[in-house]
Amino acid sequence: MKNLKNLALFFVLAFTLSSCIDNDNGFTHSHYKKYELMENTLNIPQEGPEEYNLVFPEYYGRESPFNKDEATLGRVMFYDKKLSADGTVSCASCHKQEIAFSDDKKVSDGINNQVTLRNSLALGAVFNFQEYYGPNRVPFFWDNSVQTVEEQIEFTFGSKNEMDMTLDQIVDVMNSNDYYTPLILALNSQEEKITKDGAVRALATFVNSIGSYTSRFDKALSKEANGRIGFGQEMNVASINFKDFTESENRGKSIYLSKCASCHGEIMGAPNVLQASNGIEVMAEDPGVAFTNGQFKVPSLRNLNHTYPYMHDGRFATIEEVLDHYSTGIRATDDLHPLLKEGSGNPRKFNFTEEERADLLAFFSTLDDPEFIADQKYSDPFKQ
Repeated sequence: MKNLKNLALFFVLAFTLSSCIDNDNGFTHSHYKKYELMENTLNIPQEGPEEYNLVFPEYYGRESPFNKDEATLGRVMFYDKKLSADGTVSCASCHKQEIAFSDDKKVSDGINNQVTLRNSLALGAVFNFQEYYGPNRVPFFWDNSVQTVEEQIEFTFGSKNEMDMTLDQIVDVMNSNDYYTPLILALNSQEEKITKDGAVRALATFVNSIGSYTSRFDKALSKEANGRIGFGQEMNVASINFKDFTESENRGKSIYLSKCASCHGEIMGAPNVLQASNGIEVMAEDPGVAFTNGQFKVPSLRNLNHTYPYMHDGRFATIEEVLDHYSTGIRATDDLHPLLKEGSGNPRKFNFTEEERADLLAFFSTLDDPEFIADQKYSDPFKQ
């Protein structure tokens, strides 16, 4: 009996030690099986990935935990150029973290020297992907044509001028590259291969975790708000001078709320108008939303300083050019949104003064989120 107890103790110790690595500081917990298959390719520590437990600002009053192993697998997929037909393009090619997951080109580069049809939407322009997009919320793409992140993923992979990959091909690439094996095992210790559903779910988890909510605006709003506000609900913030804002920033906030928020939303949550023609073209070459003449998504404006060029076709290189358009450049189109019309039916002219422009630019800077742009859990995991 004593020998049996000793044998049992030996197996317990052997199992415990097998999940640890000896290093200069003693023992470090090993999160990954077969870590050696990815350690030369990925900058993901053996003791485990980043946490993806999001704690939203006080004014929103919620937390959103994500499975860290699923999100980390999705993070690798997001940056992996092998998941495109010619091995030159990844999701991150069009959505760069340092510029709030936007692209600084009018249209983005796709496979085989092709380009995308529209300007790449900034993923970091929203409060949080999961809280912002989806059924009964905001649809995906400039033409609001897709309702779920899973549909968006399959469409983007399959786009002939973007990545041109079927989900079967995506799975084949993942299952034939060893650096995915430890990541897949972390999700299911008995399975070294990923399925189509598993791959889509992992990338969706990573994308859904993306969000920008640690800007100066968010911190100041949390100080001023009494309890939870939530998305799309009006709050009388125009009359409140945020204590942490300069006079110019507060004036810019008031201008934004009186002249811009009726479409884009009061607290940088969901927009009040999902789609609109803003009068940039009389006869739109790109019709935008189905059965319209140039209506497109009304975007959120977080990290606006980083997400140029602007509009669905990237026609405006600077915020100043956007302000020029709304000051005197709105054209009379068939689909021009009523909020951009005078009582006579003519296009509105906001006629921003030089001081108003400066104040708006000052306010837009409070929407910058340097913490988000530098967040390690959203960064490129591949070793250079």
